[in-house]
Amino acid sequence: MRILHVYDFFAPGNSRIGFDLDRFLAGRGHEVHILAGTGILGPSDGSLLEGVTFHTYPFGEGLSPLGRYRHAILQNADRFETLHRKFTFDAAILNQPLCAAGALRAAAEGLPKVYFFLSPWAAEWRVENPRAGFFSRLVQAGFRNRLEGKALRECDRVMVLSRFMRDQLKAHHPGIADHRISILPGAVDLRLFRPGGRREEDRARFGLGPGPVVLTVRRLVPRMGVDLLLRAAARIPGIQVVIGGDGPLRGELESLAASLKVPARFLGYVPDRDLPALYRAADLFVLPTRALEGFGLVALEAMACGTPVLGTPVGAIPEVLEPLGLLFREASAEAIEEGVRRFFEARDPDLGERCRAHVAARYDWERVIVQAEDLLQRVIREGAGHGRE
Repeated sequence: MRILHVYDFFAPGNSRIGFDLDRFLAGRGHEVHILAGTGILGPSDGSLLEGVTFHTYPFGEGLSPLGRYRHAILQNADRFETLHRKFTFDAAILNQPLCAAGALRAAAEGLPKVYFFLSPWAAEWRVENPRAGFFSRLVQAGFRNRLEGKALRECDRVMVLSRFMRDQLKAHHPGIADHRISILPGAVDLRLFRPGGRREEDRARFGLGPGPVVLTVRRLVPRMGVDLLLRAAARIPGIQVVIGGDGPLRGELESLAASLKVPARFLGYVPDRDLPALYRAADLFVLPTRALEGFGLVALEAMACGTPVLGTPVGAIPEVLEPLGLLFREASAEAIEEGVRRFFEARDPDLGERCRAHVAARYDWERVIVQAEDLLQRVIREGAGHGRE
């Protein structure tokens, strides 16, 4: 197969699920290209990374939101048309509404298209803008939902990561028929994320001292619930909290940790290559999400490294963690405190091994890529327009 995967924005870490899909397809002998806007950390135009060819353009930093939307749509439309004429792709995967709008404007008739639905765009905006006024919510959410709905209707198949995200898709776009929706779970490269090394060395690498370490790796925005973890940790003497990731709330969260006298270390952006050692440095990984968790890949990565995980019962987290009984009773600081205390008091020595076995049985890329390959081959075989309303 010759596949073009189109992103609004590609950056290491943020695009890991999509890029893992791409590189594992390339590893199975398929020709895979990525078209995306990038920032300073993104791959350059024409670069080849793990068998995947990148076609990139500047994302549009400094533009107004409307200007950035227009820039992304026009860039994707122009580049998509040029690339398809040159390579004649067998199928396109579209990751977000903006890139889909551009690609669909230029897409040749007869090209099968798959939409990778990671999260409802309108719901994301509402959760991250809780203080927006009524008119702003009406316009912003409405625009996002309409653009997303158009992309979904014009694609031949929709991939989602979880049953929760399938339900979200149906709630926001009830006209999308069930037979057009396929669940392709997120997965982990078990060759990279694995137990090993020495915890003392891993801790020294990140400047961590002795004593219990609780880790989370999140984008620092309200729905990720990092404040809940800090408030819980303030009530548990002796634990260190390590926070990987960055975002608009970083300053506020650092101030909160200081005011609560929580020994917290904010690492900022952590390169993918450093994540396995960071996971292994921790005693416990916590997923403290308060809203709209579409899958929870970082939890699987930590478990693959043999580090136990506890998570809130939000979004798709129960699908991943409930089989091992690793859920907090609710998304609150009190429940997180209770669960973390219980974890350190019990200290099940076999839990890390069971966590990795759970990931290996259900979320290994070597298994999941076969499902993805079969899905794309079926869409290509059926042809563009098959089954669309």
